[in-house]
Amino acid sequence: LCCSGLFAQTTNVVTGLNKPETLLLNNNDLFITEFGGNKISKIDITAVTPIAEDVITGLNGPRGIALKGNDLYIAEFSGNKISKIDITDISPIPIDVVTGLDTPFALAFNGNDLYIAEFGGNKISKIDITDISPTPIDVVTGLSLPDAIVFNGNDLFIAEYTGGKISKIDITDTTPTATNVVTGLGSPFGMTLKGNELHFSEVPTGIRKIYKIDITGTLPTTKA
Repeated sequence: LCCSGLFAQTTNVVTGLNKPETLLLNNNDLFITEFGGNKISKIDITAVTPIAEDVITGLNGPRGIALKGNDLYIAEFSGNKISKIDITDISPIPIDVVTGLDTPFALAFNGNDLYIAEFGGNKISKIDITDISPTPIDVVTGLSLPDAIVFNGNDLFIAEYTGGKISKIDITDTTPTATNVVTGLGSPFGMTLKGNELHFSEVPTGIRKIYKIDITGTLPTTKA
């Protein structure tokens, strides 16, 4: 059995958000992208009754976020750009990092390289954040609406929404080629890695589950 569904009782933490998507935990602060609200909010997870606090508003369809030091990088899906804010600022002002992308969805760091899943571009690109004016470089193309990425060493795992699969590339390859990890999925969306277990979600009506696979197993495989 390559995949298993996970079921547990849920507990409300915070309500009243506007299409919350990506979560990022930094110490006790849980940052939340509110796609419908065009903002980033946060809650203190140690609070008995957490209240969402606006971090930055006026964004353009925020989806993926990634933290490097105190800088929070934001994929503005509808703005076709990556911006950043300093989370230590009381009133942070977003700074454009790179523009002209094709609906950036998910972000993941490898050192100073920020990898970007360009949903509409069907590719993964990257920028060096130490560059004054970073230029995106294509890493792998020909994907099927990539919407989530996560690193395991030099392997970058990719959720392909319309491809119905999880694929991966070795970023040390001169010309990385995507190989299948799990196929036969129904629009995989979220994804995270804990140890050797890769957890991912499926969002179509009638599925809406969280699955996990052991990435040390024989690959590729098909969802059971």
